[in-house]
Amino acid sequence: MDNFIRNWIGLFILGSINNLPYVIVVSAAKTIADSFNERNQVGLVVGANVALSVVVKFGNTFFLLKTRYWIRFVINAVIMLIGLFGVAYAFSFWFALICIVFVGASAAFGENVALGFLRLFPSTLVNAWSSGTGMAGVLGAGIYITFGCAVGAGGNNTAKLKNLTKYAFLLTTPFVVLYLVSYFFIIKPPKPEDVTNQGSVRSGNVQVNREEEEEDQKPLMHDAVSGEEQVFEAPAEQLMTHEEGIWRRTYRCFKITSWLSFNLCAVYLFEYIVQGCAAKVRPKSEYNVGCPELYAALSLCYQAGVFVSRSSVQLLRIQRVEVLTILQAINMFIWLFDVHYKFMPTSILPVVMIYVGLLGGASYVNIFYRLLHDDTYPDKDRELCINIVAIFITLGIVLGTVAETILFNTVLKSD
Repeated sequence: MDNFIRNWIGLFILGSINNLPYVIVVSAAKTIADSFNERNQVGLVVGANVALSVVVKFGNTFFLLKTRYWIRFVINAVIMLIGLFGVAYAFSFWFALICIVFVGASAAFGENVALGFLRLFPSTLVNAWSSGTGMAGVLGAGIYITFGCAVGAGGNNTAKLKNLTKYAFLLTTPFVVLYLVSYFFIIKPPKPEDVTNQGSVRSGNVQVNREEEEEDQKPLMHDAVSGEEQVFEAPAEQLMTHEEGIWRRTYRCFKITSWLSFNLCAVYLFEYIVQGCAAKVRPKSEYNVGCPELYAALSLCYQAGVFVSRSSVQLLRIQRVEVLTILQAINMFIWLFDVHYKFMPTSILPVVMIYVGLLGGASYVNIFYRLLHDDTYPDKDRELCINIVAIFITLGIVLGTVAETILFNTVLKSD
């Protein structure tokens, strides 16, 4: 397409900024807790970041799919700003947690909206969005390392930490403007003359939803036909959508996406447990030493792996995504055993953590590429299918966080 490079850049920016505040919270969770003298409440910071993710994804999936994209992107930008300013000027730990909920909700809502928006473009452009989200991880971890080095170890750094938290989030707010500029001025969806009524764009065969402007605001269960040409060419599909209702349609879409949903959920569960293990795989004496300190360095390695693999779909496509899930499960067990036995030397931990990120990012980008490209998923239902699978990302994160918390407070408590 004529605007492929332009759209690639725009979607890359969209992904980078959408996930950046979320990643900064994850990477700096310890810093945020320490800045309020709540050193034992790091888990609450991470938990707040995903507290409303399932709720906003459900809301977008079942109530907002016919709301115009520009409205949803603007709403998301406002939510993002509320979270950023709120954390920057938080006067208490609990108020900071409330604002972090907004940060996490923005990332989750924006992800579902953007993945649905991608159905209007060639399916290879999922690589632009996913690569952007990977870059957000690298930037977020880099900011955390920079701030950690600036503060240094030891002493009472509460005041410094508060200032660093404040300016980290304030300096991120201008990027929200770039987020909107990217959507409104950089990204150029296919022109009307290139449009057919088949429902989505796929690489090599441009196909876009004709009803994007005319029908976006109609309820999900009433996908009414809007023109004579559409009635003539696809009456059966239109009537089926009319008759089956939202819940039957959702159940049908869930059945055809259940395998992908399961794999994405499992990969996230396994890798979030691994990230938790990174804080305990070596003796305590090896943490909080030097710059970057061990945990921060491993976080950056993980995000680097995610960035590379989320940028890879135009070079390498993986059909058997279950292989990635199995390999990530093996990773999880290795790291869990290492928490207790500490058999992996520090020198190989960065390489192994990059590998964890590579598997997780590859699963994400290949699954959504299939959802956007494969004819298994009907064009009329493609956005709903994408949103259903995206919900399982949050489910995997929540399950991974819960499992990690239980393990570290029971069988691995003393390690």
